[in-house]
Amino acid sequence: MKKLFFIAFTLSFLFGSDAITIDSLFKRQVGLRSITSLSLITSGNANIYTSYPSLIIGGDPVIWTDNKRLSLNETLIYSFNNKLDFIASFSANATRNEYSNFFTGEPKSENHYSFESLWLGFNYRFNSFDDKILSFSYQAGLIQREKALDVNKSFYFKSHSAKLNLRGYSDPAIWGIYMGFTYNDTRAFDKLAINYGNSYNFGANLSIILSPKISLDLEASQSFQTAQKINGIKYTNLRSIPTYSIGSTYSINDDTSVSFNASLGGGSAAPDSVFNISLWQKF
Repeated sequence: MKKLFFIAFTLSFLFGSDAITIDSLFKRQVGLRSITSLSLITSGNANIYTSYPSLIIGGDPVIWTDNKRLSLNETLIYSFNNKLDFIASFSANATRNEYSNFFTGEPKSENHYSFESLWLGFNYRFNSFDDKILSFSYQAGLIQREKALDVNKSFYFKSHSAKLNLRGYSDPAIWGIYMGFTYNDTRAFDKLAINYGNSYNFGANLSIILSPKISLDLEASQSFQTAQKINGIKYTNLRSIPTYSIGSTYSINDDTSVSFNASLGGGSAAPDSVFNISLWQKF
């Protein structure tokens, strides 16, 4: 059993902070696969978050009291061989922003529905060593649709994300450690030039194989986002975004798996919670 799982694991693709049990349960093959994810992010603070390819605080200067964002993300991965994958990911969202009327204190809310982003990139796996495998991924935000002070605008190649990921196997668990960096260029709206700040993140994840079909997935991550600037003026300090996640993956068959996970924020700048369900399909 250990040998079977490790062979599948060492041939698996690695990118982002995806659940690590999916491809360890799949048989590796060259070709196309997809990940369809539905995520609900809730925050009892003024921040609006995006979750792909990493958790980032947006730059809208409006002071909200509560935010909820439901995001649908579709990621397509084409494996050219056992080392190189092409990644394309696009997403849309429905957002509810809540606030209080400045003069009356009456609670108000706004709802928005929008295409969110299209990212393109690749993942490269190095040769395995000592039962471990290292991978590097890079993705660029080809299109990002964003909003500030009721102005919606599309931006092109303003964000770039890179991640280094190391994984290993120790019966009955698969572990991973990673570190990443996301660069955000300044966004020029009608009257505002907003720089969200860059993000540095690192973390560790663990999947415990409970049976050939079910795993328990755990993850702890820490992000630091540099100061936000509006029209060149610094409006925040370095922000800490710690999150802790627990979930499970079920392999329906050799081609299809479904995963569930819930994340809790560990600081004032982090979202209160993130709930996610993902369907993994191999073609």
